[in-house]
Amino acid sequence: MLRRLSAAVAGGLRRSLSTATSRPRPRPPWALVQLTSVDDSGAPAPGASFHLDEPPFVTNLTVPAHFVHPRPLPDPKTGKYGFVSGQVGAISSDGFLLVRFWEARYDIPAINDSSSSLASALLGLSWADMEDINPEGSRFVSNPLSGELYRLPDLDGTKRTTMYHYLGLLTQAEGGQGPPARYAVAEMFSLGDGAEEEEGRFVMRRFLSETGKWDKLVGLPSPLPAAGRRMAIGNAVVAFGDRLWWIDESWGAVSVDPLSDRPELCFTELPRGSVLPDLEGMVLTRKLGRYRRVGVSEGKMRYVEVSKEKPFVISSFSLDDGGSSWTLDHEVAFLHIWMDGSNQFAPLKEMPAIGAIDPLNSNVVYLVCGDQLVGVDMVKEKVTGSSRLDVPEFPLLPCVLPNWLETSQIPYAGWSKKTTAKREVSPDKKDTLHVEVELMK
Repeated sequence: MLRRLSAAVAGGLRRSLSTATSRPRPRPPWALVQLTSVDDSGAPAPGASFHLDEPPFVTNLTVPAHFVHPRPLPDPKTGKYGFVSGQVGAISSDGFLLVRFWEARYDIPAINDSSSSLASALLGLSWADMEDINPEGSRFVSNPLSGELYRLPDLDGTKRTTMYHYLGLLTQAEGGQGPPARYAVAEMFSLGDGAEEEEGRFVMRRFLSETGKWDKLVGLPSPLPAAGRRMAIGNAVVAFGDRLWWIDESWGAVSVDPLSDRPELCFTELPRGSVLPDLEGMVLTRKLGRYRRVGVSEGKMRYVEVSKEKPFVISSFSLDDGGSSWTLDHEVAFLHIWMDGSNQFAPLKEMPAIGAIDPLNSNVVYLVCGDQLVGVDMVKEKVTGSSRLDVPEFPLLPCVLPNWLETSQIPYAGWSKKTTAKREVSPDKKDTLHVEVELMK
């Protein structure tokens, strides 16, 4: 998997539209984001680089190593080797990214300094040898078009916080439109044991840009309609309608405004025919999110699912403005579209998974078929395009890119910002735009 991740990131750098272009081309209004890599080349870079490509091709983000501060390999204190993996964990409705990096360590037998000996040792490792149960992590809020990064402070003073896995990012603009004036990063959960869960209460951890600190809200009343049933979150948190939404693909969503002084939780059930019994502890719950997805398109909350039996029917629903009922908008058999002779695809060997919902066209959904990402127009019943995924198991997140995003700044608490744009030349002689941010107290 590590070699595949490395190859995937390298492959993603070969085909880019916006941050590296040889001639002016229109910037896509949105992107499909997946992996985040660390650039340890030592090349000067004041911020992140967004290797922008038009869907169905995937866009990746590269962050300079001096932001992540990876430890030297091998660790001089322990002699352990390791790796750094990065991922976009959540995206705000206006294109800001919540990026996370994990640095895990693993034990390998004593080896000499030759690269061939190290490579042989790595190839002989199992996942049990390589996995760090609670690796060190770092999180950033990023403006992908300007390259600006803001490193979030560690939770509770420690980097080992993998239990906070489903954090969402919500921004808020002055007057409701334009660049954000503040934001919140938050996770909602119930404790495994303790008074909060026994009383049917929720706990929220949140970072507020206005304070620059994490806080903890306990005792939030549960909105869940079934006592004793717990939420099983499997996909990225969705930002929609001034709220963050945590999705249980077997049941429904809990949403809340983390910027509120008195946050109130709400529960929205999935379409009636899609609600399943409590599946806690079953393997199915970990896979369900691949075939069911909640997202936003054309200003509405959408729910899309793929049936597990042939002909793999795609069903797409929209939530009404009151958030009380779902409407079935599309229902189409995907197998018939896949087998259309004009597509020239190989026979479908497995059930397709949902890659993403097009945020600007509610008629289009992206499906993962083996290592292919396929755009499907559910009205025209045709394939809109396809691309190859190097790591199809990793989730894809749609990222809308407003016109003002490239010149907007990430809100900070108690800081003023002076930005200067400059051009640098990358090794392939293409222009690369970075934004250098100078922070002053």
